Amino acid sequence: MEYFLAVMTCSQADGGRPFIAGAEKRIPITFEDPKISDDTPEQSEVYAERSLQIAADMFYVFSTINK
Repeated sequence: MEYFLAVMTCSQADGGRPFIAGAEKRIPITFEDPKISDDTPEQSEVYAERSLQIAADMFYVFSTINK
């Protein structure tokens, strides 16, 4: 496999977990875990909001990569 990087979204990613074999770089972009809303009336809204936040951040990251 050619050069690749790993985008880590878990808050524990800063500590080097998990190990991604072959990754040239690890980029931590952490998000508050939406599971804090599990079993609440806001659960669906919180998960949808987090999904959109992650998508927007990933769009930005990939739009800045030089080809």
